[in-house]
Amino acid sequence: MTDPSTLQNRSPLTYFVLTFALSVPFWIAGALTDFQILPGIPLSALGLLCMVGAASILVYRENGVTGVADLLKRSFDFKRVKAKVWYWPTFLIMPAIMTLSFIVMRLTGNQLPSPQFSFATPFILFAVFFIAAIGEELGWSGYAIDPLQDLCWLLHSSVRFFWYFRQKFRLAIKAANFIRADGPSSQYRA
Repeated sequence: MTDPSTLQNRSPLTYFVLTFALSVPFWIAGALTDFQILPGIPLSALGLLCMVGAASILVYRENGVTGVADLLKRSFDFKRVKAKVWYWPTFLIMPAIMTLSFIVMRLTGNQLPSPQFSFATPFILFAVFFIAAIGEELGWSGYAIDPLQDLCWLLHSSVRFFWYFRQKFRLAIKAANFIRADGPSSQYRA
């Protein structure tokens, strides 16, 4: 078990600097190449792994392999969630939004292509995105949130905003180009 006294010794600044430093090669590689991990997901998205990587490096320095194992176990620590009812919206909100947007697009007369994917594709994508989300949350929430709650929630929110701003800005450019090109037939690089 991780020693609680080490939680007070954690440096959010060190975590953020290490996360950004580990992410820079992915950002550069994403900027220099058109390679996409999946359609619409640039190589720079692998930067999500840097969050859990930075947390693991710092926890290893504090508590060794036991500390890293404790950090990774937090991703499936269901006992920490007091109100289990929140699992329902957590798992259902994204499918509900996608279904609603599909219905709205159909009602507004948008031409939608026929779905073209195998039966296994949704399960594979779920696994990939679930692992990415766990990696992200183990870094931000598993390592940085405890000391930041004592420090200042505004700092944590600001750092997360600047982290995601670049990605959201690129997605907005791609969406605008997609709409302007009247569909996915034209490929624009954001």
